Amino acid sequence: MTILASQKLYTFDNGLRLLVDPMPGLKTFALSALIYGGARFETEAQSGWAHLLEHMVFKGAAGRTARDLAEAIEHKGGTINASTGYEHTRFEVRGLNSLMPLALEIITDLMFRPAIDAEELAREKKVVEQEILEAYDTPDDHVFDLLQSAMFAGQSLGRPILGTKQSLKPVTPDALREFAETLYAPHQIVVCVSGGVVPEEVYAALKPRVESVPAHAGFGKPAAMRFTTERHVQKRRIEQANLTIGFEGVSRLSQDIIPLRLFSEILGGGMASRLFQEAREARGLAYSIDSFTTPYRDGGIFGIYAGCAAADVAPLIELIQKVLSELSSNPLQAELERAKAQFMTSLFLNHEGAASRCGTFASQLSTFGKVFTLDEVAADIEGVGRDDLVRVGSAISRQKTCASALLGPKTMSDVSALLAA
Repeated sequence: MTILASQKLYTFDNGLRLLVDPMPGLKTFALSALIYGGARFETEAQSGWAHLLEHMVFKGAAGRTARDLAEAIEHKGGTINASTGYEHTRFEVRGLNSLMPLALEIITDLMFRPAIDAEELAREKKVVEQEILEAYDTPDDHVFDLLQSAMFAGQSLGRPILGTKQSLKPVTPDALREFAETLYAPHQIVVCVSGGVVPEEVYAALKPRVESVPAHAGFGKPAAMRFTTERHVQKRRIEQANLTIGFEGVSRLSQDIIPLRLFSEILGGGMASRLFQEAREARGLAYSIDSFTTPYRDGGIFGIYAGCAAADVAPLIELIQKVLSELSSNPLQAELERAKAQFMTSLFLNHEGAASRCGTFASQLSTFGKVFTLDEVAADIEGVGRDDLVRVGSAISRQKTCASALLGPKTMSDVSALLAA
């Protein structure tokens, strides 16, 4: 089965897919328009354009001004938002069921009928430049940009999603419109609506908004990722050291994605995790420490972040290496059960909320071409054993070297040898 029994899937002639996910009894809905297109699809000269475009479509579309767009949604109590990632751009609306037709109208206008005025573009470039500076001024944010560039040197995945002042400066309205037409190709878009909605009514509201949009090739697949293991160190006049370590992980499509997420939960997923207990509780080496997985369609990342005193960077790196090695060789059954319980709780809580449901289903349909039932996902979680954790953990700990980024005070010592070990 491609979708759940209660759902309805429509595919328009231009390739855009609409998934309607009724939740009887709800007075509200959530809409997610997911575009398989983001910063990873940019050339070096286009760095930051996908994010800038996401900003610009809100400045005016289909005859509505920026104020008109905001007031149209908020006048009926709704909210609208958008985000740009490396592989996806997402537009979201939440509100009462009566807002649904207008929400579909506005979202499709943003994607297919943006104005992109020259004066607005000049102003918005300044806004994005401030956003870039804000990210730079936030060490525990900027360090992840440094890590990304260390893991994917010379690639679009290694450039910041926000771009740079230099890459945004030459953008013209015509160039951004052309970029939009390619990035927001209809066949790369999944619209999912969850909540107290009727499938036929959602389809009827969306059909006239998209059937006139022509099909076109879009960008196609981005260049295949290459994981690199550079080490970036940046020293500033700050007090705390921010340490990130990156290993090559697995893709969204890998059968090991759930075992690796469980491994990450045990290693650094919460207060009961090994890293938190060893680094913070037992030794006081870090204020915050956690691990994370970031999967893409053709590969992924397994990473660790820690915020600590400059003097504690070296012993903390040694401890991370020790804990990672120990967990990779001997995960405990009790830890696995706790991680499964956390995963299951998150799974069921998300399934009960319209916003999380529509976001999840849009992502699944875009990536896998199908929607997974709760029973399917729960069975995959329950099926993970200690041997699976050893396999995915050993694949991480056996990597000869890792990528890393360290951003901290000028007094920080050189720990590159430890990171290369």
